Amino acid sequence: MTGKLDGELASRVKDLQRLAHVAEDAARTTRGASGTTDSAAASSARAELEAAGHLQITVLVRVDGDLEAAERAGLWTEFRTDRIAVGTIAVADLESVAAVPNVVAIQSDRRLKPLAAPPHEGSGETVASEAVDRGQGVGARSVPPLPSGFTGAGVVVGIIDTGVDIYHPAFIYPGTNPPRTRIVSLYDESLRQTIECTGNPTGSVVLWWRAPKQADEHTGSLAFPLQAATVQTALEGFNSIDPGDVAVTGGPLPAKPIEIDFTGIYDGSIIDPYLLPMIRPVPTFTGGTHPGIVVRRGRFITQDEINAALAASPRKPFVSRDLDGHGTHVAGIAAGEGKVSKSCCKKDQPIGVAPGADLVIIKAAAGAQILKGATHVFQQPWLASGTKPAVVNLSQGQLGYAGDGTRDVDIGLDDLLFGSTKRAVVAAAGNEGARVIPASEGGPDLVPTNQPGGGQHTRGHLTAGGGPVPIRFIIDFADTRTNFFHLWYEGPGRLSVNLTAPPNAPGAPDATTGPSLPTVVNPEGTEDPPFHDVVLGGTGGHPVSHRYALAESPSGKRHFTLRLNRVPDAWVSMGTWTFSLKETAGSAVTFDAWFTEDPGDPPGRFDPAQQDQSRTICSPGTARQVITVGSFNTDDNHLHPTSSRGPTTDLRFKPELCAPGVLIVSAKSGGTTPNNLYTTHSGTSMAAPYVAGVVALMFQMNPHLDHGTIAAQLMAKCDPPVPPVPLGQLDSGWGAGRVNPEKAVAAVKPPPPAAITAATTDEEPIVLPAAAYPAARVPFTHRVRAVQDRLVVTPAGQLLATLVARHQDEVQRLVTGERRVTVAWHRMHGPLLVRLLLYSELREDILVPCVLGGKPLAEGLDRLLDELDQAGSPALRAGIAEHRAFVLALPGARLSELDVPVSGVS
Repeated sequence: MTGKLDGELASRVKDLQRLAHVAEDAARTTRGASGTTDSAAASSARAELEAAGHLQITVLVRVDGDLEAAERAGLWTEFRTDRIAVGTIAVADLESVAAVPNVVAIQSDRRLKPLAAPPHEGSGETVASEAVDRGQGVGARSVPPLPSGFTGAGVVVGIIDTGVDIYHPAFIYPGTNPPRTRIVSLYDESLRQTIECTGNPTGSVVLWWRAPKQADEHTGSLAFPLQAATVQTALEGFNSIDPGDVAVTGGPLPAKPIEIDFTGIYDGSIIDPYLLPMIRPVPTFTGGTHPGIVVRRGRFITQDEINAALAASPRKPFVSRDLDGHGTHVAGIAAGEGKVSKSCCKKDQPIGVAPGADLVIIKAAAGAQILKGATHVFQQPWLASGTKPAVVNLSQGQLGYAGDGTRDVDIGLDDLLFGSTKRAVVAAAGNEGARVIPASEGGPDLVPTNQPGGGQHTRGHLTAGGGPVPIRFIIDFADTRTNFFHLWYEGPGRLSVNLTAPPNAPGAPDATTGPSLPTVVNPEGTEDPPFHDVVLGGTGGHPVSHRYALAESPSGKRHFTLRLNRVPDAWVSMGTWTFSLKETAGSAVTFDAWFTEDPGDPPGRFDPAQQDQSRTICSPGTARQVITVGSFNTDDNHLHPTSSRGPTTDLRFKPELCAPGVLIVSAKSGGTTPNNLYTTHSGTSMAAPYVAGVVALMFQMNPHLDHGTIAAQLMAKCDPPVPPVPLGQLDSGWGAGRVNPEKAVAAVKPPPPAAITAATTDEEPIVLPAAAYPAARVPFTHRVRAVQDRLVVTPAGQLLATLVARHQDEVQRLVTGERRVTVAWHRMHGPLLVRLLLYSELREDILVPCVLGGKPLAEGLDRLLDELDQAGSPALRAGIAEHRAFVLALPGARLSELDVPVSGVS
């Protein structure tokens, strides 16, 4: 039943079958020579077959109904949503699980890539930092007056990414001694391997492992019950493991799990923990009830463990690290503390959109891990009772599936959100929207590095009986890994496929003609089409594998998959390859094709003339319930060229909206000095956490929002694209437009009780964290100029601008240096007032609100003027005496309606 398996799993089954043939051939050779199968070669082949068969693969299984039959067939379930089960299956059991009638499809847990764009000129510069101006959190009141500033307090922001630098001040409560972390839970999927048993087995187990770039090693037979000390001693007997390189706890197995932590040279400082293979148990069961054994990966780290590391002196490298830096940067944008005081282009840049939120960090790199992390964020097991509203940010993704939301991780996220309240998921759209000239076009020896995304999608149409139509793609220099090509279409039409390699490929018939497939490939009508290994040009030619499903589960679409393998002891042949497509069933066909991305290798890219920028949204951004975010540049409000574009292939509107994503300043992993704490990155990876932070502010305003309301209000309150696009254009890349946090948060404010509504005439403005305002992403001088432009259009505004210009320096000095003035300034919530003046765009003509912090602003201004009059210079005192009435009339008044004589100013 390999038709239910995706390409990677079907390949593993095929490889296992190949090993079985090798083992049988070795046994047959031995029998012919000696009449027995007991020889070194035969034993080695059997051992390799057994170890490969017991290798456990993390999978996502789409299932209709219960899991009992699938689990009897070999599925080890870790958790499930309504339609998706996440767990492990031994390679030898993949076909058995696929044969279960209510199993719809089984997909491998593919690694995702961070969706940050390649660095821009100057983006690697670091900047200095200072403390943030924090607003006050929400109290118990749920009716006006509003709190003095929204911070995301009472909300959980979950970041599923490459990890976090726990020592960065953006994630530590300011002023705490000893320091206390804002991270309430951290889960690291790269750490700890846990061996568990079911069915209370008896017998023994052999543990296999292979260190990076080393040969397989295995223990002897370890009998149950198995103690941790026995496993420790056995693993330290490996050539690749010295004492101190592994710590084994727990047990005895099978009664209790055994936990294996790699330490020493494997602690993450030298080797990425993700590169450490899983332990492979090969059991010999002699008893038990449906016995089984599995190895799970991942470690939960508590807030207390993080606080202990923060308090230690000297501080040691923490067990969970962000080696990439992407997750630290993303977390800082969504909910970091702090602001930047210097930068090459962004002065006084604030960091986190929701700096008062609780942070949950999930270090994960694949689809099943994303589902596990999102479930952890939403269920919040660290709380004694109840749950807080939570938003999960996903700034990792992958291009190349059907593009219609039927990938298992998409379905699982939809299951977690459908019909729920207090939950939201925000995902980056991807950076695949640009047209890209492949690196090989620039010269034969150009190794492609830091290329922008794009060029990995094409789209075409064949009339009934039309073709052949050539589809050209380019393989870059130094492409060392298998390239996956996916062709998808639906309807009654059928496409035949041929493939021709470039003339430099092995097996080419001459110097100008490349080798081709030996026969044209057509969809196979069988339920479970296999992968076919083919050598272009015959013996010694270029190896490829292909599979062509007439109806791929679960989408039901026709799906051609090509594995473009590397030449033995060489690379994938660089140059221009050509598919030839022809319609053979007498019905027109529209198709989409993608190259699947490999985070560590340059992907195949289509000929620039055939690249299609639409339908480039990365999964899980293609999920139905997820809020997908594109990227725009706040310097000119234009869409970033690489931002992925919709629609989905089933014609859904994606992305939903766009957010700032160009040269965004945020926390830098590993920064150790004040001048090395922040850095800039670009991409939809940076835009998504901006919106996740805005969602946290919306949840603070109304904790019981459902996903549909959040998405609808975010889209309804967007500012229009620049330049404008036709309403409903699905492939613009803009979605509904540019996010407007003020309008979105205001739109979800719960209605107050009738009595309060009747008594309330002066509504207090909503004040967001500085980083939530798009205007905070533009240079400071531009923001000041925008305020001045607002003022000078009325006589009252001109007078106010003149007063500010004349007295600003002295007032600022007194506010920061004279205690009584400082107290009066903060009691009237002066910092929030300045934030509104600089950033808010909601009330153009009402410059100063009537109420702020629950108190009449005029009263606070009156006290401030009294203190300034006592401490100020004669010129300032004279100005206050002449214009006090004017200043006190500002709160709640429209500048255009104030009766101001345009005469001399003191």
